[in-house]
Amino acid sequence: MGLNFIGLTFLFGIGILVANGTSFMLTKGRNIKKIMVLMVVELFLLGSFLFIVLPSKTLSTILWINLIGAVVASGVLLVSRSISQVSNKVLLKGHKNARIDIVNDWSGRVLSISIAAMVLLFIVSSVTKITAIDDVYQTIPLKTEEKAEVLTSTKETPIAIAPKTAKRKMLQKFSVIPNSNMFTLDGITAQVVNGEYVYVATVEFNGFFKWSKLGAVPGYFIISATDINAQPKFIEKSIIYTPSAYFGKDAARKIYAAYPDYAATGKINLEIDEEGNPFYIQTLYKEYGVSGRMNYNEFKTAVLNATTGEVKVYDSKEAPKFVDAPITSSAANSINEYFGRYSQGWWNQTMFGAKKDVKIPTENGIYASGQITPMMNKEGSQLLYFTDFTSGDEEQDSALGYSLINARTGQVTYYRDTKVGIMDSDGAISIAAKIYPEKKWKASMPVLYNIDGVPTWIVSLMDSKGIFKKYVYVNAVDNDIVVDADAAQNALDAYRIELATKGSNNTSSEAADLQEIKGSISRVTIVASEAQTVVSFLLENDKTIYSVTTNNSPMALFLKEGDEVEFKAAVTAEAKAASIENLVIKGLE
Repeated sequence: MGLNFIGLTFLFGIGILVANGTSFMLTKGRNIKKIMVLMVVELFLLGSFLFIVLPSKTLSTILWINLIGAVVASGVLLVSRSISQVSNKVLLKGHKNARIDIVNDWSGRVLSISIAAMVLLFIVSSVTKITAIDDVYQTIPLKTEEKAEVLTSTKETPIAIAPKTAKRKMLQKFSVIPNSNMFTLDGITAQVVNGEYVYVATVEFNGFFKWSKLGAVPGYFIISATDINAQPKFIEKSIIYTPSAYFGKDAARKIYAAYPDYAATGKINLEIDEEGNPFYIQTLYKEYGVSGRMNYNEFKTAVLNATTGEVKVYDSKEAPKFVDAPITSSAANSINEYFGRYSQGWWNQTMFGAKKDVKIPTENGIYASGQITPMMNKEGSQLLYFTDFTSGDEEQDSALGYSLINARTGQVTYYRDTKVGIMDSDGAISIAAKIYPEKKWKASMPVLYNIDGVPTWIVSLMDSKGIFKKYVYVNAVDNDIVVDADAAQNALDAYRIELATKGSNNTSSEAADLQEIKGSISRVTIVASEAQTVVSFLLENDKTIYSVTTNNSPMALFLKEGDEVEFKAAVTAEAKAASIENLVIKGLE
């Protein structure tokens, strides 16, 4: 790593080398000793700065630091030569006649040129930051859809407990770590390990002296992200290279030094492979010119083996299979911000523009300062980042759509049904938090799903200590339909019955695939209200509760035990309730 930082010092120190080299050539080597000493000291200070601060390796940052280095180096040479000239003239002619001629001094010229270059770079980068907006926007891999993701079972699309809940459980188990007082619990990441959706949390050193004493972290915590009754396990794995280590063992510096061609974004995340071996992951990117903006289709992923210190960089799409988030939430957040703000260019989003199609990401997530919530795709094979968008008007609770970003490919899928207005996550949180006001539970981690064709917010309720209490299902179109339960499947079943009972036809999406079902009625009940009548029944050898309104199937009012029926319904092996369509009663066709 030391050699890598020497190379980085020369990369960032080209300005220092040019300034000192110019002085050396023009003085024909007369002051070689002094120039060399100054240059070595300046490069040493620059190298120390790079090692401590780890500045971005974007082209614009490299140019800025080089120009600043040239200004400092030429300024030091100028001051040094001026002092020398004064001393010589004082000795020869006395102090009154001493003059300093710096007009033709090349150190002054280098200083002037460097300052002029800094002004030019500032102008170019400022202009490019605006003119590059449309080109950068085109690098976002984007597609749009009207229909929301379909949720037919909580096993198809796992609904995770909040990371705060998982972290709270881990802290309660912290004493299982040897010398636990020397460590602290740090970041927590969602991923899939051996087919199970889990949270993994890093254990980090609690200061320099703890690191110098032990030299390695003893392991990490892991817990199911879907089972609210699960307890965390501490996995003993020696982690030598970690963000809380120092010098050559610091994971951030290890990645920073390995690949100087790319800049990094966001925190380093811990992920584990199928055998439980720990790796630190960081997203890298290329800057668009000197604009300071990312190229959103050129992400790289650095993978650091936390045991051996080996660093490899991959195209994000080609990262090892066990890496669930080659593109971390920080990069995804940048994509959302850019997508929401600049679809109509720079001027449109300013206070003087019309702000047409400007969308503001809400801040109700759990990653990236509250703008991102991780979730799995329907097949449970890909990590996605969820964010909903609003207009920014505090009086409006209407969502302008939501995005799902694939954490491996960076593909953005934006869902927006312009025919049906839906409530945003702020509104869902507000409703969920008011269900048990006396308990003062907090609503968090809202995620939008399509349940039987109805866009629905699923929100977690937690107490003041971060302990999970209930799931809340809120109809995003008709917020009078609200259901809560202790378990995700129970909440889903109860919500489906509520949809059927209240006859909600406010759908913005197609329902899940319907199955043809036949059977004999074993139990039937009729619930009448002012608005409608709902008929619910059971079939022989089937415990699923089927419901239909007489508005949709008038003949259901005459249903009785023993009738043979045929209908279509969206059901799974785990579902306890389902609404039906196209009910046919034999003998009453």
